[in-house]
Amino acid sequence: MAAPWQVTRLLHGVRAIVGGQGPPLVLIPGWPQTAEAFSDLFEPLSKNYQFFALDPPGLGESTPPSNGYDTANVSKIMAEAIHDIVKEQPYHLIGHDVGGWISYPWAVQFQSRIKSLSILDASVPGFLPPFQFPLSNQTNLRLWQFSFNALPELPEILTTGRERELLSWFFNLKTVHKDGLRDDHFERYIQAYSRPGAMSRGFEYYRAFETSSKQNLEFAKTPLHVPVLALGGASSVGSGMVDLVRNFATNVSGGAIEDCGHFLPEEQPSAVATKLLEFLEANSKE
Repeated sequence: MAAPWQVTRLLHGVRAIVGGQGPPLVLIPGWPQTAEAFSDLFEPLSKNYQFFALDPPGLGESTPPSNGYDTANVSKIMAEAIHDIVKEQPYHLIGHDVGGWISYPWAVQFQSRIKSLSILDASVPGFLPPFQFPLSNQTNLRLWQFSFNALPELPEILTTGRERELLSWFFNLKTVHKDGLRDDHFERYIQAYSRPGAMSRGFEYYRAFETSSKQNLEFAKTPLHVPVLALGGASSVGSGMVDLVRNFATNVSGGAIEDCGHFLPEEQPSAVATKLLEFLEANSKE
């Protein structure tokens, strides 16, 4: 980790990488990643913002939640950890993948604290289109983990001791280029998810997906009015992210990041940083 960034522990045992100066900005990665997923964005973001890149509860090195992995609960835990640090300051919220699942209920429950929300290539629970079975091969390749990870016991039986093989296959499948992830990022994820119980804690987010979906559909009865940027990788969700987010938010912009799969902050950090900084600047007034 570069010297300017500090690794610290927040309230509720939430691990954070912190750096920069300015208005606060929260970064939430997905599964199977850690806060380091955003490290190629730290430098450009730090010039105008103080960023907090967080490991979600139970992922990376953050303490597991004591009362469930549903995203309404997890987002409250993370919000309390951030509010303990930033006090009354409003802040920007950015989530990718499972981090996007978490960021929506976070924003809707604490809307008065949020300057803006950015969701990067995330199938937010409750808002996926209906699918007919059997799934097409293309859809199955993109969404297989939603079914597999949610099964009881079987994922642990099949993946224990084979975390490197699973994650290698997973990242190669979901990136446009074989070298889409930096080697140090990949090794960090292997280290994090090879720890005893780490894969199970990741699976629990998928096992709580149905509960999170019901929560979100209830939340969506009151639309989110903060500005939302919705970005998808052109070879993944793409501009469909905008349509998905319009299910629960009224002020939505965004589109597709070209030459990119699912892992936007790592596959196309320069393009993502440009889009984020333009959006953040436009929504940074107090």
